[in-house]
Amino acid sequence: MPPETVNKRAIHPRIGELLELLDETRASLMMAVARVPEEARDRRAGEGRWTVGEVLDHLHRVDAGFARRIQKVVAEAGERGTPRETETSSVLGRLERSAVTDRSRRLEAPEVVRPAQAARASEALAALKESRAAVRDGLIAASGLALGTIVFPHVMFGQLDMYQWTLFLGWHEVRHAEQIREIAEAMRA
Repeated sequence: MPPETVNKRAIHPRIGELLELLDETRASLMMAVARVPEEARDRRAGEGRWTVGEVLDHLHRVDAGFARRIQKVVAEAGERGTPRETETSSVLGRLERSAVTDRSRRLEAPEVVRPAQAARASEALAALKESRAAVRDGLIAASGLALGTIVFPHVMFGQLDMYQWTLFLGWHEVRHAEQIREIAEAMRA
C-alpha cells in the first residue's frame, strides 16, 4: 500500500518513526545514486570495488531478507504470543548509528546478501523499490506488536530486536550511500 494511503493514526508511533527514518535514508541513497551518471553505474571505480549496481543489488537483498522476516513475525505473532506494544518512546537510539555507518573499517557482506557480479543498476533499482515496499508493508502489518521482544542474530552486531533490525536497514543504507558517493568521486578523478 503506498505510504500516502496509510492512515497515520492507525500506525503505532514507533513504527511511524521507523518508516520516516527509512524514507529519509532512502532519499539520501537516491541522491547519492543520482551523482553517478547512468552510463557509469555498472562500471567499477577500482579493483575489488563494487559497482553502483552491485551496491544496490546488495541493499535489495538485505531489504528482501528483512521483509521476509517481518512478514513471518507478523504471521506467527499469535502463535508466539507476541505482546502488544505499550511504549511510545523513540526507538531511534536503540542501535548506535556510527557502528553501522563507519566506513573507516571494511566489512565483508555475508554470502547470502552479496550482490550478483553482473548486477545492473537499473534492474537493482527496480528490485530495491519492490523490496522496500515489502518492508513497509511488513512494518505496517506489525504496527502495535512489541517488536522489542523479538530478537534474531546479526552476523556483525549479535542479537538485535526487530526495532534494531529496522534501524540497521536505515543506517546500512546511509553507509552504502556514502560508498556510492565515494564511487562518484573516484570516477570523477
